[in-house]
Amino acid sequence: MVPARYLSFTTALLFIWTVAVRAGQSGKFVLINHTPYEWAQVSSTDDQMDSWSFPSVIPAGAVQTVNVEWDEADFDKQAESGAEVVYALMGTPNSFQLQARAPSSGFTLQALLHNIATVGNPQGSTINLGWNTNGTTAFVLAGKEGEFASSNPPTNWMQSSLSTIGSRQLRSIAMPGSHDAGMSVITGKTAFVDADDVLTQTGSIASQLTFGSRYFDIRPVIASGVFKTGHYSDISIVGWQGADGQAISDIINEINAFTASNAELIVLNLSHDLNTDSGYGALTQTDWNNLLQQLTGINHLFVAPNPTSVDLTSMTLGQFIGNGQAAVLVITQPSGSISLGSFATQGFYTYSQYNAYNSYSDTDSLSTMVSDQINKMKTVRTSPTSQLFLLSWTLTQGAGDIIDGTSILDLANEADSALSSDFSGAYTSTTFPNILYIDNFASSDATALAMAVNANT
Repeated sequence: MVPARYLSFTTALLFIWTVAVRAGQSGKFVLINHTPYEWAQVSSTDDQMDSWSFPSVIPAGAVQTVNVEWDEADFDKQAESGAEVVYALMGTPNSFQLQARAPSSGFTLQALLHNIATVGNPQGSTINLGWNTNGTTAFVLAGKEGEFASSNPPTNWMQSSLSTIGSRQLRSIAMPGSHDAGMSVITGKTAFVDADDVLTQTGSIASQLTFGSRYFDIRPVIASGVFKTGHYSDISIVGWQGADGQAISDIINEINAFTASNAELIVLNLSHDLNTDSGYGALTQTDWNNLLQQLTGINHLFVAPNPTSVDLTSMTLGQFIGNGQAAVLVITQPSGSISLGSFATQGFYTYSQYNAYNSYSDTDSLSTMVSDQINKMKTVRTSPTSQLFLLSWTLTQGAGDIIDGTSILDLANEADSALSSDFSGAYTSTTFPNILYIDNFASSDATALAMAVNANT
């Protein structure tokens, strides 16, 4: 029998060894090569990384996922962890370096554009890609030599892309969009809901604009006599439940502040109208008139030629913003039979004039949603000039999610994390979405993907 004192010593050594070699944070690094060039690995080095193994070649048009794991052994210094891999774009003088770094603020992945420039990112600049433990971090590079687009797009990404997409119809380009865009705050609510059930965004309209969103799902409600955004549902047992978000007046101010220095196209889609002060009925004609009158406070409302009959999706991006001025479209989709009246010549349009196919998956299953949306896209978008298509990359909270505390934002983060890997390999030059529609528009990743679509169509 081994004496107890030796067992204690051995156990202590085993504990120390286990702690010293424990696994570090891990995640997936998604590399999206949507250029016409093969990426060939030039070199790869790492220091104190448990996993940093990249393919020698990433084919043109491919999406590759690499596992990255940091070494967090107690006897190692985190600041010394790091790695690099260099890729050259075959047939061009261009190359870039992907890096893993561990500053005091935490782990991060980044891209050094030491011999390449992209829209908004000059040669020699470094793009901070962030780090998502147990999730995905993506690097996007799309387009051809001299017209590359990548992660970290500029705030005025439409103006910056006019030379390549300005002559295209709206139905032939992609833009990112925000679902339930006004619901980043609660400014009033019913008794049986909390933040988990109603918040779909973490940033205001101003924040979403800065990250690149250009299509906004605005759901107007009247609450305590004020026009706000809202997120409500009619629950069979307890009746209408939900919450109010940003005030319409605040949204107008944020849009005007943005367009004062960014000559971009912005689309506001108004639907799901509700009067919470009067039995949760639809807004009346008078209510809509008052709402639209308030919205005339938006600067740069775009009045199209033949405004009452024009198909906005057949107009080119350049027709809206090619003169260096912003353009805002307000698309109305009222619950009842509402006439635009004189507002039809002031920058307000019916949904039929910006007719986007929009059919969400109504599921909390990521795989079901992905399959459903990709299949719908392939059915509807058979050519670059087919009907406008909204890719509803959103998950819907179910009863089980409410019971176990899974919030809408939790589901949003799951869906958003899969966008780079599951969507990027699904579109083609002829079959692609016009609106990449997500919850929690809290980064420019969806904008980078939209620019990648535009660079390859």
